[in-house]
Amino acid sequence: MGKKYLIYVDILGYKGKAAEITKVTGIDEEVCREIFLRNPLKKKIEDTKTTKFRGISVIEGSDNYLILVDIVEEVIEIIGEITRIKIPHKDFQWIPLEVGVGKKEIKEDFPLEPISKTEVIAFLKEDIISPYRDYFKRNYKESIKETFVLFTEDSYNNLEPLDKHHCTPICHGGKSFFLINLQKIHERCRIYEFLRKIGYPGSRLYGRINEVYVPPAEYEDIQKTLEKKRIVFITGTQEYGKTYTAIRLLWEYFCRGYEVEWIKGEEKREREEVRKWLQDIRAKVSPHRIVYFEDPFGRTRYEKRESLEKEIGTIIESVRNVEDSYVIITSREEVFKKFKKDKLSAVDIKGFEEKLNLMRPSYDYEKRKEIVTRWAEEENCAWINNSRLKTIVFEEIKDERNLTTPLKMRAFAIATVKINEENLLTKRIKEKSEETARAFAEEIRNMTWDKIVFLSFLFVSWYHIDFMRGIYEEIVEELQLVDALDFDDVLDWFKDDKVRVGDDILYAGKNVGFSHPSYSETLKYLIGENGSFRRKYRDIFGRNLLFSLAEKDETAGAVAHAVVENFNQLPEDVGNLLFKLAEKDRAAWDVASAVAQNFNQLPEDVGNLLFKLAEKDRAAWDVASAVAENFNQLPEDVGNLLFKLAEKDKIALNFAVTMTENLIQLSEDVRNRLLFKLAEKDETAWDVAWIVAENFNQLPEDVGNRLLFKLAEKDRAAGTVARAVAENFDKLPEDVGNLLFKLAEKDRAAGTVARAVAENFNQLPDIVRNRLLFKLAEKDRAAWDVARAVAQNFDKLPEDVGNLLFKLAEKDRAAWAVARAVAQNFDKLPDIVRNRLLFKLAEKDRAAWDVARAVAENFNQLPEDMRNLLIRGLSKKEGAVKIVKEIVSSNFHRLPEDIRYSREFI
Repeated sequence: MGKKYLIYVDILGYKGKAAEITKVTGIDEEVCREIFLRNPLKKKIEDTKTTKFRGISVIEGSDNYLILVDIVEEVIEIIGEITRIKIPHKDFQWIPLEVGVGKKEIKEDFPLEPISKTEVIAFLKEDIISPYRDYFKRNYKESIKETFVLFTEDSYNNLEPLDKHHCTPICHGGKSFFLINLQKIHERCRIYEFLRKIGYPGSRLYGRINEVYVPPAEYEDIQKTLEKKRIVFITGTQEYGKTYTAIRLLWEYFCRGYEVEWIKGEEKREREEVRKWLQDIRAKVSPHRIVYFEDPFGRTRYEKRESLEKEIGTIIESVRNVEDSYVIITSREEVFKKFKKDKLSAVDIKGFEEKLNLMRPSYDYEKRKEIVTRWAEEENCAWINNSRLKTIVFEEIKDERNLTTPLKMRAFAIATVKINEENLLTKRIKEKSEETARAFAEEIRNMTWDKIVFLSFLFVSWYHIDFMRGIYEEIVEELQLVDALDFDDVLDWFKDDKVRVGDDILYAGKNVGFSHPSYSETLKYLIGENGSFRRKYRDIFGRNLLFSLAEKDETAGAVAHAVVENFNQLPEDVGNLLFKLAEKDRAAWDVASAVAQNFNQLPEDVGNLLFKLAEKDRAAWDVASAVAENFNQLPEDVGNLLFKLAEKDKIALNFAVTMTENLIQLSEDVRNRLLFKLAEKDETAWDVAWIVAENFNQLPEDVGNRLLFKLAEKDRAAGTVARAVAENFDKLPEDVGNLLFKLAEKDRAAGTVARAVAENFNQLPDIVRNRLLFKLAEKDRAAWDVARAVAQNFDKLPEDVGNLLFKLAEKDRAAWAVARAVAQNFDKLPDIVRNRLLFKLAEKDRAAWDVARAVAENFNQLPEDMRNLLIRGLSKKEGAVKIVKEIVSSNFHRLPEDIRYSREFI
């Protein structure tokens, strides 16, 4: 017979429950056991018999049964059935049972009737049921009285992953087993019944509709429309969960006791039936019933039925005329648009429509992450319990082009059940995402040519709406498209679905682009497959559209990328557009970038465009940037263009910026050679110093140190060198650290050296820091940063260094800096130091404003006599009068009369 699932069933508390019933009914206990417990259980066992199992009376007594089952789904269903047996008396609920499930090899000669005690009791009752009873009594100080279901480890291992989530592992008395949530078993049984009702028994896709479904953003609106209007059209992007959402609604109504029906429309023959029943909808609707009509208007293209177009209003009214009846209709967005356009009925069906689409999107990143997680758990994917791999998957789907639709998220989970390698996971994500792009391409192929032309613009770029209108109209006329929609009509057709219209940041007006990046991935499947469509489309996209756009400076660069990225699929004359575009200054960067990014896929003559562009001063920086960005995938001779370009004085500064942005792409040898070459040029010295400062720890020690020495000689780079030295002082040899003193002597560098000292105060040794502060205090350009450093850290400094504030306060050109430092660090300075400085600084015209601001902001912290003296003195300083008036106005009653009524403030 092979391995079977064994379900052991016994009435729990057989004698005690009978005694309870006797107290209520007065009937003899033995009779109660027979009438209220044993007979209902026996009847249910008999009623539940199928060809898959047999109920067997055990020798211990007729209230014990053993059931043999082949598959785990039947185990769940049988347990669901037998654990809902009502005691036939109004004062009692369910017959309490103890149920044990195991898996065992059953021989052909296994004695079915009766079962020997050893075979059953030792395996199930003694191994899991008795230990659980003891476990419960020890933990809860009473005997268990409610139904429980236990699984052995062997049978637990065969449960579906999500069913395992509802099991509690228990170890007791040397035995291990699993307690399953009985409520979840009953819910699974409801799902099995639901699947049979909708014609999908055993479905893995819909079998977890209650657990894996993640509602789209529009779900509440869909529910409200259905509830209020009793008919809803769910439309939207293909693969985007319309059918799954409809089935979820059926499930919710099923749980509320409604009759449910799904009239399927996957195949053309089925859709003919759907349309027939939709037209004769009164035969389907009835009270307390919900019906789902799948894709009655067509799947990939509109399937016309004039009677539906005429009678859709009548169909809607027919549903609304039958109380408590509900109808769901799904349709792809493009198909439903065509139906709405062609319908002859006067009824406005817009109010019955709810859309799922990518533009909103219906599924944002968090929802997509949840869908992927739930399906991966359902399929028990190897990677889902690995935090590193799970993070990689979630990072990949942050890109909106990856696993865009719920259908492909499930497909990815199924495809990665046994995968636990990063490269294979990312490969599967790419494969499933490409399948979505292929599906979008198929949808476009089924459109009329005017719509195809319109969308083709967007494969190249976004456009200002007026710019796009003009070229669209020219191409439609060239192609002599009969019955083509006007530009504004075709724009309205796609707007808020595949197309987004937004504010143009460069021009007054609006621009047009795809509503979601996934649509942009479709082009390669439109021009890359065989057939008559491809031949016609390549000509339209290449010779009509790209040639027209290439003539315009605004779009020449975008055309360059479109040509390069699809070079091998386009006609030869379209590919030759690159040579023409290379002559345009505004397209040079895009040509260089596109060629560099795709160098290995392009013919030699196209790749040589980089060398040609490098000879032009206006394009040289574009080439440098493109080569640096793609350095690791370019041949050596192309990479060496960087050294040639670094020689050009006219592009040196921009070249250094390019280096800054692409440092990580370059090999160590190339990077270091270029840094030394650029460090020699005055124009690029600052940029190289910034690169060294920002990446000091990634540079070889000798390279970083040598560059700092070289750059310290350049006035424009001196400040940045000072920052690099100060930030890394403890890692540098003494001679490099001493560069700070050398730089402090330079008037142009003194300010930035002082700033580096202030910002790295605690990183510098005391003796170095203090010597630098003394030296820098002599430089007017460094006054502010020295004053700031001393004031901020006054309590950490020796007295002679702290006294630098008084020395600086003597200087007319530095007094303002001390005043501002005192104002900003008011609470950090000792009162006596702060007050002496304020009096001294109040005498300086250039410092008066900052002193007045310090008094205003710290009025309550200053001694009364001191602040009055300061106000009197500052009132005579032209630069401080305005603030002093504010002080007097805000604190009028707290000031002496001679200040309040002074002529300066009246």
